[in-house]
Amino acid sequence: HCLPHHSEISTFAIKYVHKHMKTSTILREYIWIIETLRRDRLVPLKELSLQWQKNGLGDGQPLSRSTFTRYREAIYKIFGIEIACKRGTGFEYYIKNEDILEKDTIQAWMVTAFSVGHIISEELGLQHRIVLDNMPVNVDFLKTIFDAMHSNLCLNMQYQKYGSDEKKRYEIEPYCVKFFKNRWYLLGKYYVLSNDEEVFSPKEERLHIFCFDRIKSLTMSDRMFQVEPKFDAHKYFQTAFGAYIDSSTDPEPVVVRAYGMARYYLQDMPVHHSQHIINETPEYADFEVYIRPTVDFLHHILSQGDCLKIIEPSWVVDEMHTLVLDTLKLYDPSLCGSR
Repeated sequence: HCLPHHSEISTFAIKYVHKHMKTSTILREYIWIIETLRRDRLVPLKELSLQWQKNGLGDGQPLSRSTFTRYREAIYKIFGIEIACKRGTGFEYYIKNEDILEKDTIQAWMVTAFSVGHIISEELGLQHRIVLDNMPVNVDFLKTIFDAMHSNLCLNMQYQKYGSDEKKRYEIEPYCVKFFKNRWYLLGKYYVLSNDEEVFSPKEERLHIFCFDRIKSLTMSDRMFQVEPKFDAHKYFQTAFGAYIDSSTDPEPVVVRAYGMARYYLQDMPVHHSQHIINETPEYADFEVYIRPTVDFLHHILSQGDCLKIIEPSWVVDEMHTLVLDTLKLYDPSLCGSR
């Protein structure tokens, strides 16, 4: 095959860059409108246009009503955010379903991710002064899982548990995915497969969690399934600390005492969405959460050292006491032998 002339390559490159720069610019403008309306609550189009020009959007041109109307429609299609007009006070605009930006929703996550991404992309000259955590995720796995969820198709997966040399094959019914502490998880029911991918075990009716980090291979199956009609992903994890669900541990109120400056940190970064303050003194503050006090939650509290302490219930206090003693044994073998 003949290679195209360098001028043709240059033309293609210019068109490609221009197209993607235009897409990036429009997304940035969508995010700006969302954030401005969320901050100012109720904004006339004239005022919005003035701020638009002041921030250098739209190549410095005013935000016309026709452009704003197109953007409103696009914002609703992409983010599910509805921008409404309050006519009685002179055509002021506001976010009608603002509550979806105040919770742990996909919309709030997307807006934040796009906003941060655009800010960082404009500051690449400072990249040596911007430190980010690693996000271990295989994007191909995520796309395959979403495609399977859309089509109600099972997944063929090779998976290796932590601490095991064995790679097992599963056929998974993908119910939902969850992102927690920089990791993605897949929740679903499964069959164990033989080497030739024929099912040889009955389906596990209990929902099981799989960490993306341990997936070795993943493809879509041709077997269809149906998600249980009453399944609700948000309700399923409502009383969980993270991605781990232990059905033998029931949810109940747990009181966490935060000492000193830790109380302010806990107020800004709640340990759970159900958290609320129930008592406060000059030395500490008590917070209550309604949660399954599973081992991952206990380890999180323990990781805060002497800043946090569980006060109730008593059985959880006893569990924490055992964990603290086991931790001490790692550093003082005289307590009860060494590991």
